[in-house]
Amino acid sequence: MTPPATFEEAIQQIEVLARDRDNLARENQILWEQLYALRHGHFGSGTESLTPGQLALFGDLPPAAEEAPAPAPAAAPQPSKKKGHGRAPFPEHLPREVIELDVPEDERVCPDCGGPMHPIGEDVAERGHVIPVQLVVHRYVKKKYACPAGHAVMTAAMPEGVVARGKYEASVYAFVATTKYADHQPLHRMEGIFKRYGWHIPKQTMWDLLVTVDGQVAQPILEQMKKELLAEPVLHSDETPVTMRLEEGKGKRTVYAWAWRNLQGTGDSKVLIEFRPNRSRAGPLGFLKDWSGTLITDGYAGYDEVIRRNGIVRAGCMAHARRKAREALTAGSKRAAELLRPMQRLFWLERAMARRAEQRELSRDDFVTLRREVRERRSRVVWSELCAAVERLRRDRATLPKSLLGKTVTYLVNQQEALAAFLADPRIPIHNNDTERDLRHLAVGRNNWMIFASPRGGKVACRLYSLVLSCKHSGVDPQAYLEDVLGRVATTPMSEIASLTPWGWKAAREERTPQG
Repeated sequence: MTPPATFEEAIQQIEVLARDRDNLARENQILWEQLYALRHGHFGSGTESLTPGQLALFGDLPPAAEEAPAPAPAAAPQPSKKKGHGRAPFPEHLPREVIELDVPEDERVCPDCGGPMHPIGEDVAERGHVIPVQLVVHRYVKKKYACPAGHAVMTAAMPEGVVARGKYEASVYAFVATTKYADHQPLHRMEGIFKRYGWHIPKQTMWDLLVTVDGQVAQPILEQMKKELLAEPVLHSDETPVTMRLEEGKGKRTVYAWAWRNLQGTGDSKVLIEFRPNRSRAGPLGFLKDWSGTLITDGYAGYDEVIRRNGIVRAGCMAHARRKAREALTAGSKRAAELLRPMQRLFWLERAMARRAEQRELSRDDFVTLRREVRERRSRVVWSELCAAVERLRRDRATLPKSLLGKTVTYLVNQQEALAAFLADPRIPIHNNDTERDLRHLAVGRNNWMIFASPRGGKVACRLYSLVLSCKHSGVDPQAYLEDVLGRVATTPMSEIASLTPWGWKAAREERTPQG
C-alpha cells in the first residue's frame, strides 16, 4: 500500500484496514469454530446433556422448581431402600440345577466335645453358569413299511423344513439373523464362532439363510406392518447414511436407511426402516403416498413436498435445535446460553410431567390432559422467551450468519412454526429422539459391518432391522419369534398375517399362556 498523499487518503486507508481487520477477525472466528467442531466430533463427549450449573456460568437461572409442574400430593412414607453394591439375585425364570453339598459322615464330629453333630438346616448360595452354544444335528430316521404283495411302500413323513430338502432347521436361520441384526456380529465373525464350536458354515451360506428369512418372513410381514403404521395419526421419521459398495471396480457411494415409527406410549411400537438409494424427496413421497397427519422430523427440506401436497402438519425436533445451540456454546459463543436456557426449561418441564405420570400411574389420555394444561400454562411462556432471544440475536450485527451461533439462529427462525407445534398438540413430544435411538441401533451395527455390500444387501438388512427393532420394542425375543414364524408363515393366510407381526405374535402367545 502506497503512503497517503493527503490527510483524507490516510483516513480512507485506515478505514479500509479497519474493515479488513474486522473481516479477518470474523473469518478467524468461523474457522476456529469449524476446527473446534471437527476436534469435538473426534475426541469430545457424545452426550448432549446439560446441567443447570453449566448454563449458570453464563448468567443466573431461575430455580428449576419454579418451572416444574406443581408436585404431586405427598404419599405415605415408604421404608427407605439402602443403597449399596450388594449382589442382585438371579431372575426367578432362569432354570436351576441343584447341587447338594454335604459334610463327609466321618467328619460330622464336634471339634470341642467329640460328640456327633446333627443336621439343623441348610445354607443356599447361587452362582451363574454359562453353557456355550450347542450345535446339534437332528438325524431323522424314517420308518418304512411295504405291502407283502408288493403293492406299495409307505415311509414316515418328514417334518416341514424352511426350504425343501434344506440342510438347516429354522433355529439356525433365526440364530444367524438375530446374531447379525440384534447383536451386530458380521458374517465373517460368525463364521469364526461356528468354527470354534466345530461347525463350518461359510459366509455365503449364512447370507443365503438371511435372504430366505427376508423372503419368507420379513417381506410379507412388513407389508402388514406398513399398513398398520400408515393408519397412525402421528408418525416420526429420520434417516442415516450408510456406505454401499458398487460393482467391482466402481468404488462406493452413500445410501440411506430411512426410519418410520409411531408415537411411543400409544400402543404397540411399530418401527419400519426403508432402504433408499439417496436422500431425495422421493423417499417420503414413496413411503407416505396419500397419508395425512402429524409428522415429527428435523428440518430437512426433503419432506417439504409431501407435507405441502398431503396437508401434513409438521412438528419439529427441539433436540436438533438444542444440539446446534450447545455446539455454539462449547465453541465459545457465550450468547448461545440465551437460547439454551429456555430450551432446557422446556425439556425440564417435559421430564417433570413424565415423572408425575409415572408416579401417579396415569393413563395415556390423562397424561395428554396433563401435558395440555402444563404446556399452556408454563411451556408457552418459556417458548415466548426463546422466540424473543432468537429475535434479539437475529437483529444483532455481531451474530455472524456463517458462525455456529448464526446457523443456530437461522435454524430456529426457519423452523419456528414446526418447533411450536407441540404447544397446539399435547399428544406429541418436543423431540424426535425415539427415532434417533432406533437408528442408533443400526449405527452400532454399521461400526462392525461397515458397508452394505450391494443394494440387495441393503434392502435385506433394513427389512430385518425393522423386525428386530419391532421385537425389541414389543419385548419379544427375536430368535424365538423368527424360529416360530418361519414354520407358520407359509400356512398363514394373508387375511391373518397381522397375527405374525411381533406385537400380534406376542398377543397371541399371551392369550395361549394360562394366567396365574
